[in-house]
Formats: sequence, C-alpha cells, structure tokens
Amino acid sequence: MCGPMRIVERYPPGFAFAGGTGAWRALFPLRLALAGLYGALSCAARRAALASGRRPVSTTASGKRPFVVSVGNISAGGGGKTPCVIALAEEIRSRAGTAVVVSRGYGGAMERRGPCVVGGAGASAELARTFGDEVALYAARGIPVVTDARRRRGAALAADLFAPTHILLDDAFQHHSLAKDLDILLLDAGRPFEDGMLLPAGRLRELPGAARRAGAVIFTRAREERVPAAAERFVAGKPVFFARHEAAFLKGRGGASEPLSIVSGREVVLFSGIARPDSFEETVVSLGAAPRASFRFEDHHRYAAREIEEIVRAGSPEALFLTTEKDFVKAGDLFPPGAAVFAIAIEMRISGLERLGALLGLGG
Repeated sequence: MCGPMRIVERYPPGFAFAGGTGAWRALFPLRLALAGLYGALSCAARRAALASGRRPVSTTASGKRPFVVSVGNISAGGGGKTPCVIALAEEIRSRAGTAVVVSRGYGGAMERRGPCVVGGAGASAELARTFGDEVALYAARGIPVVTDARRRRGAALAADLFAPTHILLDDAFQHHSLAKDLDILLLDAGRPFEDGMLLPAGRLRELPGAARRAGAVIFTRAREERVPAAAERFVAGKPVFFARHEAAFLKGRGGASEPLSIVSGREVVLFSGIARPDSFEETVVSLGAAPRASFRFEDHHRYAAREIEEIVRAGSPEALFLTTEKDFVKAGDLFPPGAAVFAIAIEMRISGLERLGALLGLGG
C-alpha cells in the first residue's frame, strides 16, 4: 500500500482564469460582467432561432419519421451526456429499434468541417483525434454517428443514410433549429445548478429557469431518488428520473477486458482529462485500490508522449495505470508495451428506464 494520493495538475495557463482560481480571483468583477454579456447574447440567439421556426426531420424511405431526442445540460461539462446517450441507444436497440447519434464532434479535427459519418466500427486513437473522444466511445459500442455542428443538417443526413427509428442529439439542449420529440435535461443530483452563475463567472450555460423547457429530467449521480430542494420548483410536474454511474469492468489494450476485482489492494496511478476528475478518483478508491498519484488534465485533452512518460514514472513496475474510456482511446497506445493500462468502463443505470422508454415512443 502507498500513502495519500498525490494530485498532479497539468492544466493549460488559461484554465486558472476560466475557473477563477489563484490570482485570477481578482478579476471576478470582469468575469461577472462577461457573464451578463454572455447571458444576453445567448438569450438573443435563442429567440432568433425560435423565431425562424423549428423544422422537423423529414421522413425516411420507409415513410416514417424518426423520433428525435435531445440529451443535454445547462452546465459546462461533466454532466454524463455520453453515458446517458449510450444507455438510451442500447435500450432502443433492445426493443428492436435503431438509433443514430448526431454530435458536434467536439475536440475532433473535423469538428467544423461536417457533416461526417462514423458507422460504428470500433474506437481508435485516430478516430478520436478526427471526430472527438465522445464519438469514439459511440463507435466502440457499434452506435453510428453523424457529426455536424449544424444539428438540423446532421439529423437530416442521419435519417437519409440510416433510416433509424430514433435520432439522439448529443448536447443539444441549447439548439433550437430542429424540432424535437423529447428534450432530456441532465442535472447533477448533488449540485443541479452548480454555483448559480453563468459562464465565465460560474459553470452555467443558462440560468436555472431553463430547466422548465425540458420534457424530462434525469438527476445523475443520485444517491437517493429524491428531487434536490434547489431544483424542485423548476422541475415540478415533469417526468423525473434518477441515475447513477457504475463501474462495469476494466478495458485493456487489444479489446481485452478484466474484472474490477483486480484493482483491489493494488497500487494504481490515475490520469484523466475530464471535467470532474474527483468523481473518477472516488470511483477508483471505491474499488479498493491504493492510488499513488492522479494526473489531471483539461477536458478533451490530447496526450503527448512526454506526458505518458511522466505518468509511467509515477508508478512502480507493478502499478496499474487507470483512466476513463474516452482518455484510454487517445492515450492507451502511447504507453510502453509492458505497462498495465486500463480504462474503467462506466455505465449509467437509469431508474425507471421502462417508464422513460414510453416517453421515447418505445413499445413494451
């Protein structure tokens, strides 16, 4: 066993300003003013989009129109959108439906060059670099994806190419050009509205009142099935669900998988480029591991060989190197052949999934 876990932060220079940490706290009045401007511009953009009208997705060759579902949040990052979309796609598949994801492809080289089609043929580092790490996770599960910053155009292409029963819009709660059959909003059960402030003063894309637009609300990381007091008046009368993130298994290089039990009592070194690394670290500790160090990078980080070398040096020859699935697809192959590097596969368990299936237009 090793001592207390050492936290190693490898954030870029601008990260401290965005988070208002260190000397950047002195600029809080400026950030607050920028938050007001951000809110005004966002509101104007939303009104303009609504004024131009929401267009429905056209029918497929079979004469049926896909059921369009949006999954999003009102906070910046770490909301559990990707595992939620995967859970919904797999539920749709289990009920004889077919789902296609339409994503912005955030962080990929093709992010603003869409539309692009990823057929769900498996994940790779090249796929993550080209189309973004979330898209790589969908592909790893055989879920086809269309990437396009213009969601209406991407949805139309998805309907034409795949004739799906459902189109799942990843991170589209703030997109209003496309008519949606169901708008699912994810809120963290512990802090549904973060600190209540808009970007860049806080972490909110929209003020809490935006939750009233949702057709259904899922409280993620829920320890109990109870609506948080801070959210009660905003979700009153809406279908509400509760979800938790559960570690399922370890995913190794070459597609190998291992049980979670091999982590117990082992020395591990963690690394992650996600919005909430503390949640990942808590998951590892709950498995009985003995973390020696945790390397934290910014969300959607692209790893360099020198960074992997530093991570490897932090552990002994017997150490396990653990990360998230979306980091693994970008960094796993950069580790030396003898290193035991694994991703912890996380699944979202949604309480009342059958009831949610009814809202998705799924039969019994």
